[in-house]
Amino acid sequence: MTADVCVHQAMLLPQNPSQVHASAVNGDKNTLQRLITAESRLRDSEDQFGRTPLMYCVLADRLDCAEVLLKADAAVNKTDHSQRTALHLAAQKGNVCFMKLLLSRLADWRLKDLEEMTPLHLATRNSSSKPLSLLLKHMAPGEVDTQDRNKQTALHWSAFYNHPEHVKLLIKHDSNIGIPDSEGKIPLHWAAHNKHPNATRTVRCILEAAPTESLLNWQDYEGCTPLHFAVADGNEAVVEVLTSYEGCSVTVYDNLFRTPLHWAALLGHAKIVHLLLERNKSGMIPSDSQGATPLHYGAQSNYADTVAVFLKHPSVRDEPDLEGRTAFMWAAGKGSDDVIKTMLDLKKDLDINMTDKYGGTALHAAALSGHVSTVRLLLERGAMVDPLDVMKHTPLFRACEMGHRDVILTLIKDPFVYLVDIDGNSALHWAALGGNAEVCEVLMENGISPNLQHHAGRTPLQCAAYAGYINCMALLIQHDADPNIQDKEGRTALHWSCNNGYLDAVKLLLGCGAFPNHMEHTEERYTPLDYALLGGHQELTQFLLEHGALSIAAIQDIAASSIQALYKGYKVRRAFRERKKLLMRHEQLRKDAANSFVSPSERRTRDAETPEASFPLATTVTPLSTRKCSGTVEEECVMETCSPDTCISVECGSTYERRSPAGSSRPGSAKPVNSGAHVASAIHNRHRTTGAHLKQAAQATPRSTEPPTDSICRSASMGNKPASEHKSKQSNISNSTSVTLQKERRAEREMHRDKDYRSRIEGDKQAGREKQKCTGKEKDKERWMGRTRKKQVDKEKEKKRDSIHSKNQAAIVIQRAWRRY
Repeated sequence: MTADVCVHQAMLLPQNPSQVHASAVNGDKNTLQRLITAESRLRDSEDQFGRTPLMYCVLADRLDCAEVLLKADAAVNKTDHSQRTALHLAAQKGNVCFMKLLLSRLADWRLKDLEEMTPLHLATRNSSSKPLSLLLKHMAPGEVDTQDRNKQTALHWSAFYNHPEHVKLLIKHDSNIGIPDSEGKIPLHWAAHNKHPNATRTVRCILEAAPTESLLNWQDYEGCTPLHFAVADGNEAVVEVLTSYEGCSVTVYDNLFRTPLHWAALLGHAKIVHLLLERNKSGMIPSDSQGATPLHYGAQSNYADTVAVFLKHPSVRDEPDLEGRTAFMWAAGKGSDDVIKTMLDLKKDLDINMTDKYGGTALHAAALSGHVSTVRLLLERGAMVDPLDVMKHTPLFRACEMGHRDVILTLIKDPFVYLVDIDGNSALHWAALGGNAEVCEVLMENGISPNLQHHAGRTPLQCAAYAGYINCMALLIQHDADPNIQDKEGRTALHWSCNNGYLDAVKLLLGCGAFPNHMEHTEERYTPLDYALLGGHQELTQFLLEHGALSIAAIQDIAASSIQALYKGYKVRRAFRERKKLLMRHEQLRKDAANSFVSPSERRTRDAETPEASFPLATTVTPLSTRKCSGTVEEECVMETCSPDTCISVECGSTYERRSPAGSSRPGSAKPVNSGAHVASAIHNRHRTTGAHLKQAAQATPRSTEPPTDSICRSASMGNKPASEHKSKQSNISNSTSVTLQKERRAEREMHRDKDYRSRIEGDKQAGREKQKCTGKEKDKERWMGRTRKKQVDKEKEKKRDSIHSKNQAAIVIQRAWRRY
């Protein structure tokens, strides 16, 4: 026994083999005979894999030991843990002698292992057809197409292993060539899918049995025909065989709407492309679901020779896809420089500046993909450097968006760097949004402002803050970017960083002077702290609170308190002004009252100058409705202090007795009274002055014993009588009485009336004191109830003041005050 055989036998045995298994592997026939004779159950003993000594005899090719075991009635159909019998192992190894021995002992070939494979399936793996032929002899008609777990028959496996003899033998035994497996593939699919040069024999064997159009164009569950598989494997010989049949279609679509021509162009099989174009009887170049032709596929893969085959064929044109992009644009987008050169050389009428439905050119596609060599090639061949698409994007914008620095440096030499797109975004906006700090630096060095705002008011700093690019943000701030600029919705860069939870970005912004309490201009008026709270960023929220950030609710509370304080101060100042006006008015009235009194010296002077004859002792009083008071103004007496017998005229300072009823007029019915006391009483009632003021007014005008002035006499004497009668009476009194008697009567009359007036004033004061004592408690109670009602009203007002609109207005006031501060 050679060393290789010993190694092979050692590999067959388990780690701790039994003696009977070791004897079977080593071919120790005598020991094996002695062991099974001594103990018969050992002939079917199993090891850790469930294998019996008979199986090890098959694996080790020990035919003599197998005969000993079979003579001892060893179980021929016993299975291991893989549900395989000794016949499975013999068929897999292609050991015809063992297969004959086992079949002679009635081994069942129909038994299936865990993969549901029979010995017939395993026999197809051998290049020799003898094991397969031996099994077919023991099968009844119709049993040859037994399927495994994947619904594959022995014919599928024979085609897969590229065994044309097996295929012929199975077809001879009536194997069905049109049974699909679990993937929908028939044996022809597996035969065409083989890359072996000899695969054409297997394909021909199957097609000779049934060269039908349905078989040639059979599609699996992915829509692929055998021609798809042959093209994908690049097997030109199999493609030649398949397309040689008239029923084979080269324009059949798979589930991705790709034909075999698409696959050939995508994989760069130039010869197969030429073959398929020649075998395409329809002359139409198919396109996929996106409108892309095989030329598009070849162009994006940079297969210049394949593209050249397409361009040289008369039926091929560079048609655009559904988005208006040609194969030339696809090549530019993929950086296929060789294809671009080939297309420019072969197609002299090719428009290098052709646009798609979005206005993009080949230069746009190259700049977006970052192919700097393609960009330079297009510029050298005459491509426009500043075309605008429908979004007003130039190729530079596309490069800035993706951060292709080399492309930017190639394109930025031209003056269109300051252009903005349809949304107002500059190239710096796109570079910041992509987080390309180097690109941002290049753009700012070429004059783009870092505070440029697009149509929505956002700056490049806000774009970088939205994505959390710290390096880009730091570079923008270093170039004087303002972190407190608000967009049209009131959001700052701090809002965007807090919204996405970028703590490092927030630290950078606050460290560079960002105001933490900017409110947005929406109805909610959220602050950066509100964004952090809504996002559930606890660490960020704590950091903002430590740096003085406030939520909108806190700002509204502070604003409401401030407005309440301002309103209370306003009310105090207003009340003070009203009191001041009242005090000033009161003082003015007091001065006017004091000035209206006639001093004693003036009264004595006027009495001395007035003749005694001018003072009548008795006159008649005019009706109240037409009484004249030292002038021409007529008015009714509305004084509350007038008694039924007297009436005060404040304008003239005289007191008269009221007219008696109609028809009664007696002399002396009108008597002048001391004017000073009655003036004080009038001031008391008209101006509601205090008792002290009344006292001061009474004392300020002393009693006068002098006769009244001439005006008083005239006003007292004027009545319904004619003036001639007044004059006659005055002359009679002047002749009948003396001056001394008139003075005595007048003094006596004034003394009595002063006494009556003082007693009446004292009585009124006493009554007022008693009334004040009685009503004091009631006033206190009413005052307390008024305060309670006022508190309730204030509470209701405070509740109404807590509405969102009032809070928002308060927040606006505080924000303006803060800005002014």
